Amino acid sequence: MNGAMRGDSKYELISFLCGILIAAILCLQFPGITVEAKTKTKTSAKAKAKTKAKTTLILGDSIAYGMALGKNYGTGVDNPDKVYWLAEGGVTINFIHPNFKIHLGRKMPRKVVNTFTNTRNFDLIKEVKKKKIEDIVVVLGANWPGREAAKNTVNCLKKLAKKSGCRVYYVNILPYVHKGRYKDKSQLMAEHNSTAREGFKNTDIVYIDAYGIAKSVKNYRNCTWDGIHYSKKVHNPVFKAILSVIEKNKAKATLLAKKKGKKKRQIERVSNVLKD
Repeated sequence: MNGAMRGDSKYELISFLCGILIAAILCLQFPGITVEAKTKTKTSAKAKAKTKAKTTLILGDSIAYGMALGKNYGTGVDNPDKVYWLAEGGVTINFIHPNFKIHLGRKMPRKVVNTFTNTRNFDLIKEVKKKKIEDIVVVLGANWPGREAAKNTVNCLKKLAKKSGCRVYYVNILPYVHKGRYKDKSQLMAEHNSTAREGFKNTDIVYIDAYGIAKSVKNYRNCTWDGIHYSKKVHNPVFKAILSVIEKNKAKATLLAKKKGKKKRQIERVSNVLKD
């Protein structure tokens, strides 16, 4: 009987070893099984990185519209998919003022870019909160430049920041190059920019000097075909400056939150010691 048991054990051992040998041969014959698993993991990680939620919205007129179009149009910025876009040609600050109700297509229905929502009529504040937007960039002013419009813009963006809870940025008007297509409004545009700059002082609104960035581009006057709408040669550095300012502000906000959290924990520890 003991011999039979030993025989059975020997048979089980041989079977076990054969199983390992077969598995090893299969792995050698079909190495793609392991490689495929690794590839899927990498692909999954990349997919997660690509689907990272956007937290920035750029809204505005035909300047923003041109920036959003993409590389193939000659005006679009590189990597436009980093942000949401909401733009329509011909609009002024009344695009969002006074109640932040958006009605796309009323001014120029064929010049609309909307990667933000699936509808043309919506409440901007509600949609911003729903999508957890952190930064709103406003590119408006070229269609109604001047001191009065700039003051309206300042007041409107203050309300926008308060109601939305977002960090708000204002991109000033690009330089006007008189080429005969439009009435020369360069003086009004200069007044608009200076009034807006002054108005946003001592507020949380960030003023981005697109005018200065454009003028720093070599031969910028040749980068516009009608005097106000520019090619990507100007749009790209403006877009990069916008993203850079936003990243810096996010880093500051994160650091401030950490400091507040640390201070709160210190106060709690002191409070607990005093209670004891």
